[in-house]
Amino acid sequence: MAKQELTNKAKNKWLFMIAGFIVIFLFIFAVYVFFADKNKNIVDFYASPVNHKKTEVIKCDNCVRRNLDGVYVKSGEENLSPVAVIIENLLEARPQYGLAQANLVYEAEAEGRITRFLAIFDLGNNLEKIGPIRSARPYFIDWAAEVSALFVHCGGSPQALAKIINESVFDLNEFYNGDYFWRDRKIDPPHNIFISNENIKKYLEKKEKKEILPIPWKYKDDLMAEKRPDAAEIKINFPFADYLVEWKYNRDKNKYTRFMGGAVHKDASGEEIEAKNVIIEFANAEEIDEKLRLRIDNIGQGKAIVCIDGKCEEGEWRKNTSAARTRFYKIDGEEFEFNAGTAWIEVVRPNYIVEIK
Repeated sequence: MAKQELTNKAKNKWLFMIAGFIVIFLFIFAVYVFFADKNKNIVDFYASPVNHKKTEVIKCDNCVRRNLDGVYVKSGEENLSPVAVIIENLLEARPQYGLAQANLVYEAEAEGRITRFLAIFDLGNNLEKIGPIRSARPYFIDWAAEVSALFVHCGGSPQALAKIINESVFDLNEFYNGDYFWRDRKIDPPHNIFISNENIKKYLEKKEKKEILPIPWKYKDDLMAEKRPDAAEIKINFPFADYLVEWKYNRDKNKYTRFMGGAVHKDASGEEIEAKNVIIEFANAEEIDEKLRLRIDNIGQGKAIVCIDGKCEEGEWRKNTSAARTRFYKIDGEEFEFNAGTAWIEVVRPNYIVEIK
């Protein structure tokens, strides 16, 4: 009897130990699955080109910087064909569609001292509506050429259309390719011409255009939070109140929020327009015809103000040829390093007042 009791105790002891090992194993396995899945989600989310605005800090395995904006994306997705779209900024054209999702934006005057945008997108964005699309100007063509982008527009000035022909610019003009565009009947013309990312891809497939690697700027990691200023403001005094631009710095996000005409600038989705880098490029401009169209001296060099991490620094812009990438240099000649993410370049005349606070 005593021997049988000892045997039962031994069996119970082994069963208890086995059960303990199983519990420990299941606990370790659960922890592994939790963190593995969490890490997978982080990589998938931050590496996704659709969510490119969230990829500014996180680095992941097999990720590389995208040439267009320095954001880390999955290998193979870093150099999808960029597309540059002329987007209108008249009061009747607001709010714009897709502008908050652009990777790089130039704002410059078109005529009558009214600004217009050249919004450059990575085709990883799944944008169903971009616009309203307006006509081309020669300097916008040059900026699109910097990143080897398809140039999307609706007509253009005589100078711009001649430039497209003479320089064999790879473009998509609504005048001759209307099937890729549509007009929103709820919006008064001519502020109602739009295009989608899907239609742009169809056009690229039809043309069998080979991807050309955009030439990158230099990029860096964000400044540590404790070294950032609490607040900063940039005010660009375009001539009319409805076009006055302000950028206000958010320390926690390490981003600048755009204001236009005294209000937060939002696109049609309701998303606030933000930038990781704000650049003011001073360039001479001259009216060249009775319609007040401009020639902007965007080739050569001139003064620039570069704002990154809540701090602005004077420097110089340089662009040697129409297709060369505009680069920005500090006073000592060192090239600026930008934060990964959206950059806005505000092109202004030298006599316009820019206030930095």
